[in-house]
Amino acid sequence: MEDPNLPQDAQAALDEIDQVLHQMLMLAELSAGEGNIERSNLQRVLKHLQRKINRAADRLDEIG
Repeated sequence: MEDPNLPQDAQAALDEIDQVLHQMLMLAELSAGEGNIERSNLQRVLKHLQRKINRAADRLDEIG
């Protein structure tokens, strides 16, 4: 997802958001499977990942 026109800080924030979204997708697939997943733990991890996305988005806002 590299864009040579983006400042390095902006690219790093976008890369972090992309990585976190992939982690969320993996967790969603895991929870949809047949495994025994503790929903409260899953929810806690998803909230943590959402906060990471929010922080990265805040950095993007600061950049411009």
